Amino acid sequence: MNVQELKKELAKGEQVELIDVREKDEFAQGDKIPGSKNVPMGQMFVDAAGGRLPKDKKIVTICKSGKRCEIVANELKKSGYNIEHLEGGVNAWETDGAAHS
Repeated sequence: MNVQELKKELAKGEQVELIDVREKDEFAQGDKIPGSKNVPMGQMFVDAAGGRLPKDKKIVTICKSGKRCEIVANELKKSGYNIEHLEGGVNAWETDGAAHS
């Protein structure tokens, strides 16, 4: 999912769980997408295995550049999650926001 698609879904009020898979210190010090919560990449797999991730809601994974969140989304999609990743991550979100504000 690209930034424009995500912004459209959020603007429409779609129920989307935004999960940033960066490590806690990266998340604390870096740019964030409003409404996103931090669940580090390794913890995502633990939470999924333990049934602690929602299967009744769309999940969009986020990271700095889009690589780690793509890995998480691809793996969890195999387990039946309605999950996508944000292409380009927070970097793309910030660039898009600067370009269109």
